[in-house]
Amino acid sequence: MARRRRIKKTRIAEEELEEIKCAFCKGRGKDPFKVLSPLSNCPVCNGRGVVRVRKSYEKCKACDGTGVYTRSHLYCWTCHGKGVVPKKVKTGAGSRSQ
Repeated sequence: MARRRRIKKTRIAEEELEEIKCAFCKGRGKDPFKVLSPLSNCPVCNGRGVVRVRKSYEKCKACDGTGVYTRSHLYCWTCHGKGVVPKKVKTGAGSRSQ
């Protein structure tokens, strides 16, 4: 029998999270490209218009903070359409995300 690996999920404290405007839909809560229908919700923020991220973040370099891949209707896979990524913290041995 094969052993199953346990994936350790870490919970982030509420104090470490911040709500920012969704980059993919620009805070409107609707799908900006109206792929399924003009009434469909944004797939990134689920129609809320805001997303929750860690407080220490920086603009995504893959999509330049737009949340969308250039010349496509797909959300950025690097930042998952949020437009920001966790900021890298430099330590003595290397860098790690905070």
